[in-house]
Amino acid sequence: MTEKNTNVEEKPVHDGIAPIHVPEGDEDKAFQSLWGYLVPSSGKAQTAQGELIRIAGRVSHEVLDNGCMNWDEDFEKMLDTFLKYLSLGNGFSEEDLKVADVLVHLLKENGEKGCCDERLTKVLCGCAMAWIKQNPNVIEPLEANYFR
Repeated sequence: MTEKNTNVEEKPVHDGIAPIHVPEGDEDKAFQSLWGYLVPSSGKAQTAQGELIRIAGRVSHEVLDNGCMNWDEDFEKMLDTFLKYLSLGNGFSEEDLKVADVLVHLLKENGEKGCCDERLTKVLCGCAMAWIKQNPNVIEPLEANYFR
């Protein structure tokens, strides 16, 4: 008979209701913490905050780990939706939205060419966390026209 491991810690998962707070400290660790808390193991997130993290994480993974090998129209649709999220709630200022638009344009351009720039994905993840800091109260996710 095998013994059960009782030391396995269950990861906390967001309940879809409680305010969402970005952990202080290291940005990469904060992003990973939000990913674990807000992003389901499959499918889209149940909050705008979770979907923003999911999009940034999926794009980052494709750029950093896959070298844009699987880049397709879905990634571009995800980035377009990312921009829409930044306008919701206590959205980004007009100036910040212009900067985010340039960021998304560069990511799309790089993705199509198979070029990978780690700096762009770092800024994308930072944008997602900055928006969540401005919008801790749950916002319903947008209708998605992508399948990744």
